Amino acid sequence: MDVLQRLLLAIGLTAGLIVVRLACRRHPRGLASPPTRLPLAAIVAWLLSSSLPLVWLPEALRPWWSTSAVLLISYALISLGEWACLELPAAVGLWAKPPKILRDLGILAVGAAFTVVVLQQQARVNLVGLVTTSAVLTAVIGLAAQETLKDLFAGITLQMDNPFREGDWIELDGTKGIVVSLTLMNTLLRSVDGTLHVLPNSKVASEVLHRFREGEPVGNRFSLGLDYGFPPAQARELLLQVIRRHPLVLSSEESRVWVGAYADSSITYELLVWQRGVGDLSRLQLRSELLEQFWYALQRAGQSIPYPVRELRRKPSPAVEADHALASLDERQRLLRSNHLFAVLGEQQLGTLAALSQSRSFGPGETIVREGEAGDSLYQLVRGRVEVLKTSADGTPTTVARLEAGEIFGEMTLCLDAPRSATVRSLEECRLLEVSRAALQPLLANDTALLKQLAGLVNARRAQLQRLEDEATPLQDKQLFERMRELFSSLLG
Repeated sequence: MDVLQRLLLAIGLTAGLIVVRLACRRHPRGLASPPTRLPLAAIVAWLLSSSLPLVWLPEALRPWWSTSAVLLISYALISLGEWACLELPAAVGLWAKPPKILRDLGILAVGAAFTVVVLQQQARVNLVGLVTTSAVLTAVIGLAAQETLKDLFAGITLQMDNPFREGDWIELDGTKGIVVSLTLMNTLLRSVDGTLHVLPNSKVASEVLHRFREGEPVGNRFSLGLDYGFPPAQARELLLQVIRRHPLVLSSEESRVWVGAYADSSITYELLVWQRGVGDLSRLQLRSELLEQFWYALQRAGQSIPYPVRELRRKPSPAVEADHALASLDERQRLLRSNHLFAVLGEQQLGTLAALSQSRSFGPGETIVREGEAGDSLYQLVRGRVEVLKTSADGTPTTVARLEAGEIFGEMTLCLDAPRSATVRSLEECRLLEVSRAALQPLLANDTALLKQLAGLVNARRAQLQRLEDEATPLQDKQLFERMRELFSSLLG
């Protein structure tokens, strides 16, 4: 047969395949169409392998060229045979269509047999002898195929037991949907939102499965809360009337309404209605329509679905400070009077400052102020101990002092608007009084003498700290007074 004859034969086979496919599609009974992709690929492979010379291929590859073509033709004939012997007779009603998984297993077995024969005849490869004589290869194949074999045998079991079929709605370990297909290895589900779930057959066979079949009665259970003023007997009768009038509710099955519970603001009723149709979509649709009709029926009856009832109470004020010194205004005033900086203030001024001071609590190890940070307040230690740390030239923090109850820190930042000169960290639980610049400003706004006195005290305190730290000479009283007056005057502006 020359090249032209082979080409005409290939065209004829292709045309015949297309005509048969079109005829099946247009048949009134909707016959199953024959496969086309694999047969068309086989026709092309046969045409090329029989028409092209093999001189362009290396000698070692020539047997594999013809072997590939023969295998492709064999697979195409198996596919056409499966359509002609199984699918087409079942479509015209000659016999029942066998389960898909059995068809797949049969095709797999026939294809494997053809593969072994063709490889042995064409390529001189004995697959049976290779597998059976190699213990290592057999062990590797067995171990690698464990999960695959589980899915395969589970698929066979599911097909034989037939717990569900295509079109059923199943729920499995949180996954639910309509069964699209049961293959050799997997079960395919289509959920309400169109998502395709692929579940291994071994998982489907081992889990508890809920099945709903099309045409079978399906229970739809939900709850509804009604007002306490609506007598339960009347409420149940009204709900049953609405349920029985709905066209999708089955009259062959008894719908039920129970008093479920006495909730916070309503009586909860449990409802069970029966319908045909599988899947969440149909159940949600019926539930939505019934709930809508309940609203109108309740309105006609002078009833309504109650709002949640809540009793509102004012939250009780937080408990006063455990430390009396931070709770009593008199005690705060006494503590401030004991502070050498505020000893020059009169009783009225101390009372004003005490009212504007704030209590602060810190746990062990907390940093109260950090060296170099900005601030605008001083702290008086009421209870507990703190340590004062300075950063050395190499960046290591060094403890320079420990302060006990009654001592103060932060006055330089308060009066000079300077950054914190040291870090202060609590050694235990501490309670402090905080006096901010804004609280002190009203007292110093129009009292120059008080400002001078406070400047002198701050300067003395600063000189004392600088002597302890061996730092530069302190500012003169006049210089410090001018800086403080400038700072507190800016707050007035």
